[in-house]
Amino acid sequence: MPHGRGFVTFGTTSAFTLLTTLCCCAALAVPGAAGETVRQGSLQVSFGGSVAPQRLPRAGTTPVAVTIRGHVRALTESPPPSLRRIAIEVNRLGVLERRGLAACPLRRLRASSTETALDGCRAALVGEGRVSGVLVLPEQVPTPFAGRVVAFNGTLPGGRPGILAHLYTPRPAPLTFVLGFSIGRAHGTFGTRLVATVPARTRRTAHITSFSLRLHRTYSVGGEQRSYLSAGCPAPAGFGGATFPLVRAAYSFVGEKTVSDTLVRTCRVGGAGNETPNNG
Repeated sequence: MPHGRGFVTFGTTSAFTLLTTLCCCAALAVPGAAGETVRQGSLQVSFGGSVAPQRLPRAGTTPVAVTIRGHVRALTESPPPSLRRIAIEVNRLGVLERRGLAACPLRRLRASSTETALDGCRAALVGEGRVSGVLVLPEQVPTPFAGRVVAFNGTLPGGRPGILAHLYTPRPAPLTFVLGFSIGRAHGTFGTRLVATVPARTRRTAHITSFSLRLHRTYSVGGEQRSYLSAGCPAPAGFGGATFPLVRAAYSFVGEKTVSDTLVRTCRVGGAGNETPNNG
């Protein structure tokens, strides 16, 4: 994924890192991609994704919408362990374009409900979804929570470009979590490297159990139509598709060994036709 084309990827500032970094994993996942499940010690991590349209051009790219999902489960009676660090390398196929798109500053999202966040940053909206998990507080029984996620093209501290994922849950008490994502470079097959470390104060409290998120946005700059996510399928001539390593990832959880895996996917060549995703 060429850095010069405006591809922005993700480091984190919150306990809900797993949600959005796995979004990165699925950002170019092929249609109907089956879920991947990795077991390590007392932990099981499952994730998968799909992309529309189902067929992509051999040359160039077309706008795509990405839907991702995931589940984290402890293989014991305890809540799932907290995520501590993620290192992800993403294949060079595909483009994330943010030039000319409105940006939301991080300060505008803190301590806000979903409605307030949208009121202030709707022009920068790039995705929506759901997340659930368990809050683990001192001297209290672990409490389930669920909430809506909205993702924005954003600005990180120091003016750095990024993506901000905002989660708000009204129960068991009103809580807001905001994730910030930054970019690094990989080499060879993997063009972008993502490294995230979750702050200790948040990973002690929030334990993700499941999530889903759809990323998509088209916008216009000076009369030119652009897409936040675009992808192609550069299969060799005479072949209807291509198989490639999509993501190489390593997840470190508190009290667990690192869970790592490489996702291999297949893309199909064809015109987008009427499958181009609707914005919204």
